[in-house]
Amino acid sequence: MRFQVLVNDEARPVELIFGSVADLALLNRWRAPVSIASRPGVRDTLEFARLASKRWRYYRRSIATASNLESFRTIIAREPKVEISFLLLVRADWFKPSRFLGLAQGRRSYCHHFILEFLSVHPAIVGGTAPQVRGVGAGILYSLAELAGLLGVPLVWGEATAFSAPFYEHTLNVRGITDHFFIQNTPLERCRRFFREKAHGVA
Repeated sequence: MRFQVLVNDEARPVELIFGSVADLALLNRWRAPVSIASRPGVRDTLEFARLASKRWRYYRRSIATASNLESFRTIIAREPKVEISFLLLVRADWFKPSRFLGLAQGRRSYCHHFILEFLSVHPAIVGGTAPQVRGVGAGILYSLAELAGLLGVPLVWGEATAFSAPFYEHTLNVRGITDHFFIQNTPLERCRRFFREKAHGVA
C-alpha cells in the first residue's frame, strides 16, 4: 500500500510493507541526537520501536505471522480463530536517517479484531531534526484501517499514552481518548476514506 506524506510542505510518496526479520536490524539502528533524546515523544518512539521488534520476534516463534495481504487471508481461511501477528513498516528511499519512517506492530485476535500494540515514528521526525515530515503516524493508522477493511476486520483497538492520546484524538476525530481507543463503525470507515485520499495526495 502506498500513501503520501508532507516533507517541508511538499508531498512525497511512501510505501507501507509487511516487515521481515531482515528489517529488524534497521529498526534497531534508530537513534536520536543527545539534544532531543530525553524529550517524552522521542523517548517513547525509541522505546516503542525496540519493544515492537522484540514482541514481533517473539510472536514469530509462537503464533502465525502474516508476510503480506494474501498470506493474511490464507491463514484466516485455513484457521478462522487463529491469532496472527503483523509488523507494518513505512518505507521511503528518500528519507536519509533510515529506510523506515515508522512502524505498526500488532496482531489479529481470535475474535477477528486488530490489536495495535505499538505505533512508532522515527525519532528524527518526532524530534524535528530531519526535514519537517508530517503525516507518517496518521498514514499508518489509516493504512491499518484500510487493511482491516480489506480483511473484514470490524474493530481496531489499542493502548494510548499521555503523549499519544492527543494524536489519536486528532487523527480519529474522537474526543475523550484516555489510555485506550477503539476504531470501529463510522471512525473506521472515515479512516479508510482518509487512506484513499492520502494515497493520491495529502488531505
